[in-house]
Amino acid sequence: MGAGPGGRPARTYTLVGTRGPDGQPVRIASGRAAGTVITRQEGRGRRRFELTDAVLSDGTYAAEPLDGYR
Repeated sequence: MGAGPGGRPARTYTLVGTRGPDGQPVRIASGRAAGTVITRQEGRGRRRFELTDAVLSDGTYAAEPLDGYR
């Protein structure tokens, strides 16, 4: 994996409560620190997610929705 800002290794995050066109959870790679808020465009709106240090059962890290679960 590559390094992100500040030389941190990139982690794979699962955007909790999302599904891609294939029905699978949406995953992203980021080298940002836990606590960072990211924004994802969904349809005509946007959703915000906070990157966390919580490891999910599949080995990815959780990105928790800040705008509630859908």
